[in-house]
Amino acid sequence: MKWRRFLAIPLLAVVLGLLGYGILLPVEQEPLWLLLLWIGGPLAGVVLLSWLDTSTPTSDLARTVSRVGTVIMIGFLMLSLQLLRQQFVQASAISNHVVVSVDGSTTSNVRPVLATQRVLRGTILDRRGRILTESVLINGIARRVYPLADQYDMTAFGHILGFFSPRYGQSGLEAVYNEYLSGERGNEWQLLLSEWTGETQRGNDLTLTLDAELQARVAALLGDRRGAVVVLDPRSGAILALVSRPGFDPSQLVVNPAASDLTAERQRVSDYWAALNRDDAGQPLLNRATQGRYPPGSTFKTVTAVAVLEYWLQSQPDQISCPNEYYPQPDAPPIVNAVDNLGAQIGEPATLERVYAFSCNTAFAQYAVRLGADRLAEVAQRFNIFLPNRLPAGFRPLRDLPSEPSLLSVQADFLRQPRALADTGYGQGQLLVSPLQMALVAAAIGNDGVMMQPYLVQRVTRPDGSTIWQAGPTSIRRVMSGQTARLMRSYMAAVARYGFGRSISQFVNQPVGGKSGTAEHLPGAPPHAWFIALGPIDTPRYAVAVVIEQGGEGSGVAARLAGEVLAAAFALEE
Repeated sequence: MKWRRFLAIPLLAVVLGLLGYGILLPVEQEPLWLLLLWIGGPLAGVVLLSWLDTSTPTSDLARTVSRVGTVIMIGFLMLSLQLLRQQFVQASAISNHVVVSVDGSTTSNVRPVLATQRVLRGTILDRRGRILTESVLINGIARRVYPLADQYDMTAFGHILGFFSPRYGQSGLEAVYNEYLSGERGNEWQLLLSEWTGETQRGNDLTLTLDAELQARVAALLGDRRGAVVVLDPRSGAILALVSRPGFDPSQLVVNPAASDLTAERQRVSDYWAALNRDDAGQPLLNRATQGRYPPGSTFKTVTAVAVLEYWLQSQPDQISCPNEYYPQPDAPPIVNAVDNLGAQIGEPATLERVYAFSCNTAFAQYAVRLGADRLAEVAQRFNIFLPNRLPAGFRPLRDLPSEPSLLSVQADFLRQPRALADTGYGQGQLLVSPLQMALVAAAIGNDGVMMQPYLVQRVTRPDGSTIWQAGPTSIRRVMSGQTARLMRSYMAAVARYGFGRSISQFVNQPVGGKSGTAEHLPGAPPHAWFIALGPIDTPRYAVAVVIEQGGEGSGVAARLAGEVLAAAFALEE
């Protein structure tokens, strides 16, 4: 009998291994799990019987009872393991599992969908405590409402708030902070009580850094033009306004359960969703401020200028000229300026300040070649503008919303050609940057060379008002010396005072600075208009980035819009 016990030990290990492996299998492999369960269960019975046979009485009745009991026990064990897998190990996966049939139709578990409709999701407020969205119960169903809809155009807030829909999914803050807003995270005890008592579950609230009034004004200033505007506090990284056009109204994606004709109400929402996804709609669901990536044009000369000042000896800042043509590579076409005979406007001797103020392409192409690919890439990376092979895995510029990283080039070896390096130096080449990233470039200059982590969510609080967590100013890194930052502010001031961006100054009553950009993107298409700005230039409180798709010269429409945005920000301080 001892040999039975000896064999039972490795057999028990095999059983535990099979069942342990099987219980963790994904729901798509349910047949394999059941097979392992039916193999492991009887084997467990064999192990148990081998132990019982050596310890139970030798009478036939006793052995029969013990064996029947073993079979019942094994059956109960198998049932318990299946329940353990379904109710705990794979509960979330099973609850949200979607099956796609051969004809493309989908079938899912409706219970979690119904459960979400009974949750009072948390309120989202702006920095001044104004409610942007909250949930109310209508006929026992929770519905998102937007109290400011009578006062503001809610398309200004669509990309930030996002939507939460059982049919169309989630976006924006509703998606990124879903676990907090639904109460699944940060308030687990109240969630457990709600499940036990059947009371309505309440989510946690978000307080944003956003100023609703400034957001609405900026959206109105941008109007129907496709593009984006970002306004942030350079001292903290707090996002004060973030507008993307075209936009969408999140309230139009919410079904009103009190509607007299629910079929018509659902059709209304369906029609609105279809309109948003039309090919000619202009991608209104895309947040251009954080996910749009554009060639930056001459606004990137700001990064090149920082590199020139940081590597003074190699770049020789004030030993520069602005010829009509520059040949960085003998077998390639020359680089030319956007304005004929620009060198005459700049005058002699040319300086870094003047070639920056008048946006001389040929001068910045020369600077880039002097710096070399490695130095330019190193300084760009300080600003989180990466070569593709140096992009950190999973990097997101903004944690609070979906956002795309900015790239110095699409191809890792692009800058190895002198012409490509020269093109990049004045903002063309393969550069792709987001408006948020260019706002951060300006902000770092305004914050004495320290780039702050941008953030939109200031605080998450429970329904009782207690704080779950609170965000605050966090520096990413020092990207330039304080002296370089001060010089760059003086150069940006020169742009607004006498350079190509001077139209910005007619809209503000305080000294400001900036840099225009005219970004070529498609042959024959009007260029994108860019402008980045700081205000007031001596002690900046606002960093602004503006991009207008196919808007033409950045020194025109984009500079004026940046001036109007700064004027709106200054006015709200009064």
